[in-house]
Amino acid sequence: MSDTCVTVSCREWISTVTIDNQPDNYFDKDILAEMNKTVSEVHAGQADLRVVLFTAKGRNFSAGIDYASLAKMNKEEAGHFAEVGYSLLKHIEALPVPVIAAVKGETTGAGLGLALAADIRIASSDAVFSFPEARFGVPPIFGSSQRLYKTVGVGRAKELLFTGRTVDADEALRIGLVNSVVPPDALDEEAERLAVRIGGNS
Repeated sequence: MSDTCVTVSCREWISTVTIDNQPDNYFDKDILAEMNKTVSEVHAGQADLRVVLFTAKGRNFSAGIDYASLAKMNKEEAGHFAEVGYSLLKHIEALPVPVIAAVKGETTGAGLGLALAADIRIASSDAVFSFPEARFGVPPIFGSSQRLYKTVGVGRAKELLFTGRTVDADEALRIGLVNSVVPPDALDEEAERLAVRIGGNS
C-alpha cells in the first residue's frame, strides 16, 4: 500500500488510514483504488473493529484532485475516475462503525468530500475548506455536493459551491462543517483520544 501513498495501521479496535502523497495529498486513480481496497478490507479483517480514523501526512489533509491532470483525461477516463471516487465515499459511509476524519491545512474539493463522508470531523485551527470547482468550470465530483448540503444546509451549501470561497476553521465550526477545532500540534492526539472514547463505549 505504501507504493500508492496509502497506509493502514490497526491498534486494538481502531484502524487508522493515512494519506501520504505530499505536499497536497492529491487523489489520483491509483490512490482512490487503493483506498477503496483498504476501506473494504479494514472491516473484513477486524472482527472487533470499532472506529476508523482518517489522517494525512504533511501539512494538508487533501487538496482533492489535480485539475490539470483531470483536464487531460478523455471522457471515458474521467468517468471511470469519478466512479472510483464515488464508490470510495459510499464505502466509507457504509462502514458499520463510526468514522472520524482528522483534517488540517488544505481540505478542499474531493478532499473535503472525503471528510464529509466521515461521521465526525475534527479540524486543526490552520485548516481551510472550499469547493473550488466553480473556478475551474467543473461540478463537484464523488457526490460531494449532496454531502455538503446534508451537513450545513441547502442555502449555505449553494453559497459555498457557487462562490468557491474558502472557509477557515472557526467558520467551519460555526456552520457545522466540522465538530471541533484544536491547535495544530494537538490534532493527532485529540483525534486518537476521540477514537478511544468512542470505541470504548459498549
